[in-house]
Amino acid sequence: MAWVEWSESFRVGNTLLDSDHRIIFDLLDQLHDAMETGQSRDVIGSVVSVLAEYVQHHFRREEAIMRASGFPELDRHREEHLDLERRVIELRNRYQAGERGVLGEDVVDLLKKWLTGHILVSDNSYRPWVERVNSGE
Repeated sequence: MAWVEWSESFRVGNTLLDSDHRIIFDLLDQLHDAMETGQSRDVIGSVVSVLAEYVQHHFRREEAIMRASGFPELDRHREEHLDLERRVIELRNRYQAGERGVLGEDVVDLLKKWLTGHILVSDNSYRPWVERVNSGE
């Protein structure tokens, strides 16, 4: 069973963004599993690196879709993205520098809570705009 479970409540009205969110959920699951099963530093570091890169990729895509849809809160939303990007990149850099304890269970749980809360609240706020664009209104 997945550590962070996807449900329909996380849908945001855009197939690409929903797919991105599922991939991020999967990466968080992989990170959690790697830590729980005592995988090597290289394996955990690789998952953290992929997560950091994918989060950046997803945020740029999401921001482009919000911009195209005319979402009025884009700047505020971008700030939330930049905050998480900074956190994930800092975690990756500290882990790669040898600070193994930086990826404690509490940090991974914080990422899970941030992601789910962000999707359920912030991302759902753009849903009406994105859905209008998708339906051609």
